[in-house]
Amino acid sequence: MWQGQVGQKGRATWGRPLLAWFAVMSYCGLLYYLSDQPSLRLPQVMPSSDTVAHVAAYAVLGWLWTVAFRQTWEGCSSLAVLLFTLLFTLGYGLSDEWHQSFVPGRVSSMADVIADVIGGGLGAGSFFLWARRRAGEEVRPSASAPTP
Repeated sequence: MWQGQVGQKGRATWGRPLLAWFAVMSYCGLLYYLSDQPSLRLPQVMPSSDTVAHVAAYAVLGWLWTVAFRQTWEGCSSLAVLLFTLLFTLGYGLSDEWHQSFVPGRVSSMADVIADVIGGGLGAGSFFLWARRRAGEEVRPSASAPTP
C-alpha cells in the first residue's frame, strides 16, 4: 500500500492513511496532555460526569483509530477492525490511567478504563453505521434520475 501505488485519478494512495494516523497520534497527544493536568476537574453537571467524559473522549479515539485502520488495511473484516480498536483503546486507556497515577491531584481507576473501552467500541460502531449509511446513499439512484 505504501510504495508507489496510485489511485484511480493518478493520485498517490499513501497520503490518506498517513493523514489518518497523524490524526490518531495527535488526538492521543491531546489526551495525554489533558491527563497530565494536575487540577483538571469537570463540572458535575450530572452524576458520573467523569465517566461520560471518558466514554465521549474515547469514542472519538475509537472513530479515528477505525478510520486509520480501514485506510491502511482495507481488506480487514469489520469484526477484526472492531477487535483491534477495542484492544487499542484498552491499551491506551490502561497506559493513560497508569500515567495519571503519577500526576498529583489525579486518580486512576479501572472504571475509567472500562469507560474508555466502551467509548472506543461506540466510536468504531458509529463509524461502521456511518459508513454503511454513506455507502447506501451512493448506491441509491437520485430523485431526478429517469425511471425506465
